[in-house]
Formats: sequence, C-alpha cells, structure tokens
Amino acid sequence: MDMRAMGRVEILHDGVARGIQGRTQRALLSLLVLRLRAWTPASRIVEALWPDEWSERVTTRLHVQIHRLRKQLGHGVLLSSPNGYRLDLNRSSVDAWRFEQSARTALAEDMPDHDLDTLRCLEAAAAQWGGEPFPDVDLPDTADWQAELSGLHTRIRERCAEFHLEFGDGNTALRLLTRLTHEHPENEHAQILRISALQQTGHDAELPGAFAEAHRALDELGLDPSSDLLYTHRTLARNREDEIRSDLAVIDPAGDLTPRNEDAADPTMRGSVLRRELAYVLMAKGRHNEALSLLERLEALHSGLGHENLCAVLLQDMVTVMALTGDLRRALRLLGEASRLDQRTTGTDAMLRIIRALVLTHMSRLHRAEESLRSAGEATGPKARQVMWWRTRSQIDRRSGRCHDAVVGALTAWTIARQDPAEADVGPILLDVACSMRDDGDAECFDWYRTALRFAHEGVRLPLAASAHASLAKAQLMWGRPKTAIVHSRAGLELAQWSGCWLFAGRAAARLAEAEEQMGDTSSALRHRHESQSCYRRIDFPVPFPYRTGASPGADAGLTCEPAAPGD
Repeated sequence: MDMRAMGRVEILHDGVARGIQGRTQRALLSLLVLRLRAWTPASRIVEALWPDEWSERVTTRLHVQIHRLRKQLGHGVLLSSPNGYRLDLNRSSVDAWRFEQSARTALAEDMPDHDLDTLRCLEAAAAQWGGEPFPDVDLPDTADWQAELSGLHTRIRERCAEFHLEFGDGNTALRLLTRLTHEHPENEHAQILRISALQQTGHDAELPGAFAEAHRALDELGLDPSSDLLYTHRTLARNREDEIRSDLAVIDPAGDLTPRNEDAADPTMRGSVLRRELAYVLMAKGRHNEALSLLERLEALHSGLGHENLCAVLLQDMVTVMALTGDLRRALRLLGEASRLDQRTTGTDAMLRIIRALVLTHMSRLHRAEESLRSAGEATGPKARQVMWWRTRSQIDRRSGRCHDAVVGALTAWTIARQDPAEADVGPILLDVACSMRDDGDAECFDWYRTALRFAHEGVRLPLAASAHASLAKAQLMWGRPKTAIVHSRAGLELAQWSGCWLFAGRAAARLAEAEEQMGDTSSALRHRHESQSCYRRIDFPVPFPYRTGASPGADAGLTCEPAAPGD
C-alpha cells in the first residue's frame, strides 16, 4: 500500500486511489504520516486535532476516528500500544517522504558540481513533486513540514535553472524561472537568475519589465530590492551599444569629424574614441565583420592624418578581432605592419611584441612566442600591458607543460586586473585561470569556469562563452564526465558557429568527437572530427591532424598538431 500526501491526501491500494473523507480524518492521517514509524501519544493527537477541548468525550472521539481510519488503511497498518499510535509503513511508500529523500540527495554538498548527472538527479527529484503537501490540513506540525518541502522544491528548481544557464541552455532556464518567479515573485535569487536567462536568450527588451515586476512584488511586501538584485539590473540592463550610437548621433552624426591630433582627451577625438569602443562592443557580441569594418575605416582616417601611433593601436585592435575568428595568419601579417609603423613612433612596441607572442602561442609556435615575449622586456608599465604579459607567460607555460607556473602567471594577471578593472578585460583572464588550473589537475578550475561563463553570458560575450564552453568540455573529459562534456561541447560549437569564431568551433567539435567516442558513438564522433577539420580549414589554420584517441588526462584531448618547422 502507498500513500499520497502531496496535491491531496489519499490512500492507494494496488494503484487505486481512495480519498480520505472529512477534515479530521485527513488531519489525523497527516499527523501520523509526519511521524511515520514513530509512536505518537494519544494526548498529542488530541491536542493537535482538538486544541481547545479536553474531556472524556474527546477521548471517545479519538477512538472513533482511529477506528474509521484503520478500516480505510486495512489490517495491520495502523498500530496501537500504550505509547500511542503509528503507521507501519516504509518512507518509500509515502510520496512526501520520497520527494524529501530525493531532494536532499540531489542538493547534497558532495554531489559533483557542473555535472550532467547531477542535473538529471535534480530533475528526477523535481519530477516527484506532486503539489502542495497536506492540502486542506491545518496543523502546526504539518505546516512546518509543508514549508520545508516547498523550500526544497524551490531550491531544486533554482539549481536546475542554474545548471541550464551554465550549460548554455538559456531557453529551458527561462521557462523554469518564469514559472518560479510567477509563483514566488518575492524570490530575489530566482528573479536574478531570470534576468540572466533573459539576457542569455537575447530578450534584452524584456529586462526593464522583469526588474519592474520584481521591484513591484517586493514593494507590495514592504521589502526593498537587495544590493544583488540592483547590481544585476544595472549590469544586465545596460546596453552600451545603444549608448555609444546615441552619443555619436549628437557629436558626430555624419562620421566626418576630423581629429586634430592623437590625444584621446582632445574633444575632436571624441568620435574616434567612441567608434573604437563600439568596435569592441560589437566584437564581444560576435559581430566581427562590423567591428573589423569600423576599425578599418578608423585606421584609414588616422593614416591619412599621419597619426601613425594611433594607426598601430588600431591595427592591434584588428588583430584582436582576427584572433577571435581564428584568422591567426592574417593577424600576424597585421602585427608586422603595426610593428613597422611603431618603429617610427613610440609607446606601443612592447605591447605589440606581447600580442605577437600570444598569437604565436595559439599557433603552437612556442619557441618564437618565447622570443617575442622576451624581446618585450619585463612585465612593467601600464597595468593593461602587465596583464597581457602575464597572460601570455601563463599560456606559454601551460602549452609547454609547466602547468604550475601557468597557474601562477594567470593568477598574477588576475590580481593586477582586479586592481583596476577598467584597464583590463577580466573575462579572458578568468578563463586563463580556469584552463591553467584544469591542466594542473586542480578541481577548483570548475568554479573559475562557472564564473567565466556567467561573466560571458551576462555580458552577451558570445566568443568568450563559446571558448569557455569548449574549454570546460575538456575539463569534464579529464574528470571522466563525457556526458557533461557533450553538453558543453554542443553549446560551445553552436555559439562559435553563430558568432563566426571558427577556431573555437573547431575546438568544440573536437571535444564533442572525443566525448562521443568515449560514450561509444563512433559514427557521430567521426562526423564531428570531420566538422572540426572543416572549421580549421575555413580560417586557414594549421589543421591539427592526424587525430589521435585515448589521450591522457593531462593532454590536450583529441587533437595533435603536425610538428612545427625548424625555427617555429
């Protein structure tokens, strides 16, 4: 025999439900279910059912109610003794107890984070929710359990949404959170997650309404929005692209304002400064062609004005765009052009050498990368240059197998960047730390990946999100979680293809192939290996083939590059 306490209170005999008639009968059964397999004294039952009465007649009424319930339960289920009454049932026979056990297991601290199996466990627990526990039962003891079970259900749904956001499945997260915030508008954490899901799925226009809705719900309860909710609103609702275009429409609508010099503080340079910032915003959103076109026009303008120092900087910006798309050969050619300009100017030479070292590192030309970084000198000067130097140092060390040194370099870059976030882009640094920790075998890398993904998705940084998902897939493979690796690989591949980041797409497809291979799906693995090759060819990147399988956990799983030519 089973018992249902969620949605409605009833008994199931061989799967056939029999409702419990009468409020007193439901309250009595609920109290015994709450104290399952424990003796409940008669005095406690009387106090719960008839709190304002105590007489001989109340004892008789209790005996009548016990007799009626025993008939409905069947022989041997409701036991009595001098200690009181109890139900002779296992907790697995009652849906409320089954849900609580499943929910606490799924939410346990020792459940692996960032893991698809944990999400499946959470979803299985959520599926056991049958509705409000003990409906139409008004007892102090059951009220506490009602609140506890409802709280578990809310936490389960929040965690499911967090996992879907982390896995890049913003649409599923948005569906979960829309329903949750509708049921519990005062739940600020769910409101914050919903704003993130709206941003991740491109529903920017709905952000002001979502915040207003949350603010209104809290105001009706006499509560003020927390600092976390206010910060999330300021961060996510800000659309820098619209702000820049609005400013440009006022100060330089035709785009023909001619700067007098290269000084960014000069008012005549305002249009150029804003357009350069706009290029970076477009680049972060994956709109690389627009960004590149804007930078090319700016470079042509300043070249005509003889601003060679600024031209070198703009060429450096173009290199950044090309590095995101994976067009590294062209990026090297532009760096050469920028260096030739820099020979006649001052101030950018060291940064150009560092960026050249970083590009060469991504092309696996580590010897030349070391030489270029060495020629750039020590990590001194502006904080942006120091951060870039340490990032490059970390990546060279990591690809050379010096994983502990790579962690030190990445954390040094992070420490410098945090001192002045305006001077450095922290998103890629978060990813650097995660990757170096991953290759050093440190499970703390997953927390850094999670932060990097949240930063990327909340800022609609599609290339960064694509790279983070592909890199996290490798970490999941190293920790023996191919199913979770498949989820992140697919998310990375989709984002990379959509934003035209073919280098990241090639990496994500390679990770997907290896994960499928580990799962025994050889046909899909072969298809994604070919897709990976196709992505690399698309950008004239050295195709990392032949492929190898059975990579060791510390290796760059799934791919090897052809040996570099002498001098590379």
